[in-house]
Amino acid sequence: MASITKDHRPVPVFGPSSEYAGSPLDEVGHTSFYGVHEDPSNRIALLNNGDQSFAARVQLLERATTSIRIQALVFWADESGLFIAEILKRKKAAGVDVRVIVDAASNLGLQTQWMYFDLKQHGIEVQGYESLYLEWINEMPVPFLSPSKDPEAPNHRYHEKMWIVDGETEHAIAVVGGLNIANAYFRVDPSDPDQNWRDQDIVVKGGIVSDMVTAFDRNFDHFVAIKQSRGGLNTDLYWQSTRKFLDEVGKLRISYTTDPERVERVKRMARVKPDLAFVPVRSRFFHNRPRLGESYIRQAYEKLFDHARQEIIVCNAYFIPSAGFIETIRKAAARGVRVTILTNSPETNDLPEMTMVGRSYYKAILAINEEMPARQAGGSVQIWEWQGRRYDRDRQTEGTIHAKYAVFDRRYALVGSYNLDPRSEKLNSETAVVFESVRLSTELARLFYLHDLAYSRPITPEDAAEFNDPSDAFYKLRKEFGGLFEPLL
Repeated sequence: MASITKDHRPVPVFGPSSEYAGSPLDEVGHTSFYGVHEDPSNRIALLNNGDQSFAARVQLLERATTSIRIQALVFWADESGLFIAEILKRKKAAGVDVRVIVDAASNLGLQTQWMYFDLKQHGIEVQGYESLYLEWINEMPVPFLSPSKDPEAPNHRYHEKMWIVDGETEHAIAVVGGLNIANAYFRVDPSDPDQNWRDQDIVVKGGIVSDMVTAFDRNFDHFVAIKQSRGGLNTDLYWQSTRKFLDEVGKLRISYTTDPERVERVKRMARVKPDLAFVPVRSRFFHNRPRLGESYIRQAYEKLFDHARQEIIVCNAYFIPSAGFIETIRKAAARGVRVTILTNSPETNDLPEMTMVGRSYYKAILAINEEMPARQAGGSVQIWEWQGRRYDRDRQTEGTIHAKYAVFDRRYALVGSYNLDPRSEKLNSETAVVFESVRLSTELARLFYLHDLAYSRPITPEDAAEFNDPSDAFYKLRKEFGGLFEPLL
């Protein structure tokens, strides 16, 4: 791959808080805007897929001596989730402070609910879960009860991904990125594309981890405050009594349904030693909470786009661009920037209607290539769709591409949980890290071109025209149905 010329101009994404719009709420403002970390002790290593991330995560848990903080949208009681849950119970028994946050609406499977009960009866706090499906008590807004005043509160979901070990110590370390906790994300069964997703994480060390600790603890306190505001319906009061009773009579023994082959594979995966090449970086952690009017990650994207001069790579699982984002792409191309966007096809998207709705914008985006400023400057825009099948193979081997990363001039990169869709922009809480490193950004770019595009196909203007006005009646019906819910996707 051709190298990218180094650029030493000031980078707006690393600018002061005054250059970012904070929360419109006076009590929040810029309190969740974090500083830039430039100390050489701040280091990042790439975890280039879910199986590598699983091994790294498990081994970090095993080394935990003080605390474990885990937040994910999904934490399911399948073979990989149950393996992790057992480590958490063992670490809690050894005196480690273990805390978990999950999204109440995304983990309703009965076996998963029993796993959460088991964690809770062993003294581990699991925010976002209540026994007997009583999560709704904390989800529904109650007038005059702080902090749940927003009538749209049930639609504001918790999509953050944080895995923090010993966060308050000098050897703090964390994993952030796109992965949830379930077999598909960790690629537990390579023979089944549905259990073999493509995702992207990073491991971080140094002072930036303290910002993640702050973000996690604020989220944790948010859930506690909601329960405390419920008075006699504060479920923590009942859990205190339940734990005391179980300590006296004995904890419930819970059985699970698992596949023996997958159980053994998870054990083997956990023993693999990931080759982590840590690189000193300049970095900043972003935490986005739309329920409080924050939009830091969207602003970070805009600043990175505006700063780029040669090349922008965007890999994003769910791509439904706003008018503002399309204009940001147009401006970059007009400056001569080559923009390449990769997202799911309907065949690989776990939510296929999202791609069908997103395709409605391809025509307008690809039309940028014909606009005079972009043509004169040499800028261009390409859109690729993930097929889950290598270009030289006949069989699909990969499932959904769930990664959310971007690379700018092979010097700056963003990795996180943020999708380029209305839900991440306006509804879901999200996390991301922006870092400056020629070495790591070039490595991400190489992964994009040599691996991710090899499993994808380019979208032509003719394709885009067909997607915009589909001739297939059933496809058109599904697209229009998805369009009814576009603001919520």
